[in-house]
Amino acid sequence: MTRGRASGRGGGLVEERHECRQPPCIHVVIDPRRRVFKIFVEDYNVIAPISLEAVREACRKLGTLNELLRKGFREAEGEEVDFLARKYLQAEPIEERVVERE
Repeated sequence: MTRGRASGRGGGLVEERHECRQPPCIHVVIDPRRRVFKIFVEDYNVIAPISLEAVREACRKLGTLNELLRKGFREAEGEEVDFLARKYLQAEPIEERVVERE
């Protein structure tokens, strides 16, 4: 996937190839010539666009996340993730098959 990024030497956008080495990944893909960008979430088998408004809303919720951390909450891991997905999202986990890219 190609994405743009600000270069570390005085600015400007540079196009580069990007590989998601540890999914899930978030990409901000920029086309400087057209002056457009899009945010994508990449998992093992899917690359999905997400709206800027969804990202802005998630950023607004960071304050809530920081408050939960201060209260002693921690990020769910392993089977806890499956439990939360089932109970609150009505989603069943699927077995992910990791395929190495060349």
